[in-house]
Amino acid sequence: MAKKKYQAAEAVELYIGNYRFDAIRILETKEYRMSQNHILEAISINKNWLTRLQFSLPRVYQSLVKQGLNHVTLSAEYTVKSTVTRAVTWSLKDVRIIWRYFDRQGNPEAQKLIDALSEDSLISRFEQIWGESRTVEQRRTDDCRILSTPRPWTKMFETEFESNLARITKLHKKNIRNGLYYWEFIYEWMTPEEKAKLDIVNPVLPNGRRKHKIHQMLSTETKERLTPHVTSILILMKSANSVDELRRLVQRQYGIDQPNLFDGWDIG
Repeated sequence: MAKKKYQAAEAVELYIGNYRFDAIRILETKEYRMSQNHILEAISINKNWLTRLQFSLPRVYQSLVKQGLNHVTLSAEYTVKSTVTRAVTWSLKDVRIIWRYFDRQGNPEAQKLIDALSEDSLISRFEQIWGESRTVEQRRTDDCRILSTPRPWTKMFETEFESNLARITKLHKKNIRNGLYYWEFIYEWMTPEEKAKLDIVNPVLPNGRRKHKIHQMLSTETKERLTPHVTSILILMKSANSVDELRRLVQRQYGIDQPNLFDGWDIG
């Protein structure tokens, strides 16, 4: 068997929100690439998915090819922070197509990455015009889904949701302890950085409540994407007689652990 040839490359760390990647550049051609492992690890997909795609999911493969997927990989060797890495890499166009596919399948990590990149492309074009650029830390902060100032209040949870939650928790619907279940079933998707920002821009007051409702601090698209999930949780809640039963129904519905509830987004 012929020994695999690795293209000489260089790489630096790249952050998209809280996701870290190796930004690879082939030395000879200056082409930008991303490692196959990083593409899939970021969206919690088995690293062999792309390797088997053409044979195990031919219809999906043909659909992605029609969208422009080249499926031309390149083995590259590069160093980041003194660590030598050999990786199968894909073009950035292929990366976008792969993430877009999983975004449409309801994958929450792919959705966040696609959202960040869609907005970032506009920001980058503005920066090019004005001759400005953001630092790595600025990019991580700007990709946050928590606003710095609250939106005007609009209803997020219907009375029916509050009443059913009170029914299964055996607490009054205005009881502050019900807030724990909003965090568990509705807001568990927030990253530590987003929770930290929320505590700064909308801190918990001495009475244990916040000045503004949490959903007032969400970006417009985040709130829009969250609304179908709230409806889904309400439907399951109606069939539950306790919080434990709701947890079981939610896990059965999504087939995942509770912290990944954003897999339930109907994002089309």
